[in-house]
Amino acid sequence: MKEILKANLNNARNAEHYQFHADVLSVFTEQMATEHKIESLRADYAALFQKENTAFIQNKAYEATKEIEAKDRERDELFLYVKQTIDSNLYCPVASKKAAAQKLQFVLKPYRSANTKPFAENTAQVSNLIEDMQLPENAEYVTALGLAEAITQLKTANDAFNVVYMGRSSEKLTRSSNEKMKSIRPKVDEAYRTLTGAVSALYQVNELVTRTSSISESLGQIIDNINALTIQLQQTLSLRGAGKKSDVNDDKVKPGVGSSSDGGSSSGSGSSSGGGSSSGGDSDDGLNFE
Repeated sequence: MKEILKANLNNARNAEHYQFHADVLSVFTEQMATEHKIESLRADYAALFQKENTAFIQNKAYEATKEIEAKDRERDELFLYVKQTIDSNLYCPVASKKAAAQKLQFVLKPYRSANTKPFAENTAQVSNLIEDMQLPENAEYVTALGLAEAITQLKTANDAFNVVYMGRSSEKLTRSSNEKMKSIRPKVDEAYRTLTGAVSALYQVNELVTRTSSISESLGQIIDNINALTIQLQQTLSLRGAGKKSDVNDDKVKPGVGSSSDGGSSSGSGSSSGGGSSSGGDSDDGLNFE
């Protein structure tokens, strides 16, 4: 008799965990659940998975850190160009440029280490530097050193960095108020076990009592599809040594076959080849294929 295999969900990475449940919901549709009068169980499972979906998307979005670092590098390179231009012209043999560099050195002095500061402080110091450089009294010195365009580019880069940085701050706020993957995953798993437990129970009742062929075929197909996904997950985990190798007996996957080698029946907790039943339990320490 068929049964739904236990899935090693604890060892799955977030992406693997997410995809497994997405695939289960795909093969076990709302229409199927309604047909077998367990639509409320599927609805609970789907609602919890939607929370996982939100958390998973936020985890991926948080990779915007790379974009922030790239924007910061772009800004720092422009800042360093302005600073080094001023510093190098302190030794310029052209008197007008040397004088301009001396004037702008005083403007630069409070912000010389801006590029080494934390992101927010870096942004503030660069903004202040740009404002000071663009004061009317400094215009001739900026022009003398040919820095007008570089300062304009620096302002553009600094503003662009701040847009991305503020976006990440907003994501942090959203992430703090939503369930994290770590907390939502066990809830999704429990809802999955409740739903699949109901499917297995309905299948067994039909096979042993009512024996309606259409129900047997429908539930049997659901079980086969979910088991295929479970085996696929297990193989993925095994490839990286995160789960036991698949030791599935075809009797548990193929339609209409489910007895052990000595004729003992499977009761949902799994029967061994020697006739003794295994505990099965609710542990997710590994796929329970005995």
